[in-house]
Amino acid sequence: MVIVGTGIDIIEVRRIQKACGNPRFPKKVFTDREWEYIESRGRNMQTVAGSFAAKEAVVKALGTGFGSVGWKDVEILREDGGKPYVRLSGRALAQMSKMGGKRVWVSISHIREFAIAQAIIED
Repeated sequence: MVIVGTGIDIIEVRRIQKACGNPRFPKKVFTDREWEYIESRGRNMQTVAGSFAAKEAVVKALGTGFGSVGWKDVEILREDGGKPYVRLSGRALAQMSKMGGKRVWVSISHIREFAIAQAIIED
């Protein structure tokens, strides 16, 4: 395995809670499948912040920003056991292909005030 990109992001949970006060925010940032998972977790703001941080970490690993990649081009989903995984589409998928990336690994953690995520792209 060769690592072709890495990214990390940390965010204050209360910042995401404030953003979620605007009903347009979740619809702009999260896909329906992502929001279904968030709903299944009782709209826990740590969960929302963790998913947000994971999106940011993936975009950093891609070497772009959300101006170059759409929010919904990076989808943070969960396996049955809860382990997060990434599904790329659109410009994010094109960027990973351009980098020679084949798979994105993501890890998410949170405590009361903060959520953090790390992403690694391998060839």
